[in-house]
Amino acid sequence: MAMYVLDKAYKVATSGGVGANRVVVQGAADGECDLPAGANVFGVLGVTVHSANLGQSVAVRKLGIASIVAAGAIATGSEVCAADTQGRIKSAAKASEVTGVVGNNNAIRWTALKAGSGGNNIIVDIVVSGNNTPFSVAVSGNKVTITSATDGSGNATTTAAQAKAGVAANANASKLIAGANEGASSGSGVVADETVTLSGGELGNGVLGVSEQSASAANDIIDVFLTL
Repeated sequence: MAMYVLDKAYKVATSGGVGANRVVVQGAADGECDLPAGANVFGVLGVTVHSANLGQSVAVRKLGIASIVAAGAIATGSEVCAADTQGRIKSAAKASEVTGVVGNNNAIRWTALKAGSGGNNIIVDIVVSGNNTPFSVAVSGNKVTITSATDGSGNATTTAAQAKAGVAANANASKLIAGANEGASSGSGVVADETVTLSGGELGNGVLGVSEQSASAANDIIDVFLTL
């Protein structure tokens, strides 16, 4: 099946020129492109289709599938962003945080579904309250509330494994986060009352596409479906 693309010409503003398969950003003047100033920057225009010297025009792919140079290992299906001043790419970091304790077998790492700094605003609130409380998962804005089931004495009876499964089964929560056992935690321990805010999401939100191939090492060239 044909893949329709959009390529647009820009004047190269980089003193040393740009190579093929490199991420470029808006230059200082209209109609110019330049290599990124760093990782995950705003203003990404697209990916160069060929190499060009300073002052020459270069075709920049803005839609469709582009071949891009990787800065390191990238898994298939990863959201990617600019990695460095060479215009290479890397997997964009997703925000995450851990609830529970590994030694108690209730440690869960909650990870944002989408890469970028937006995930740093997600709150996971595990509530243990009341007697004979039923288990539930609810979402309000960027907050996921996991209410543990309790027994007649108010003790939590929901295990970490059940909490993860409940989030995965909730239509709204599963669009925000996913849970996984942290370290050697088995998930068999009951959850505890705790609130955490996810962190570590790549600043900039400069996600430019999704990898359609894996890269095993720096300077591998892989296909990426652009989502600019």
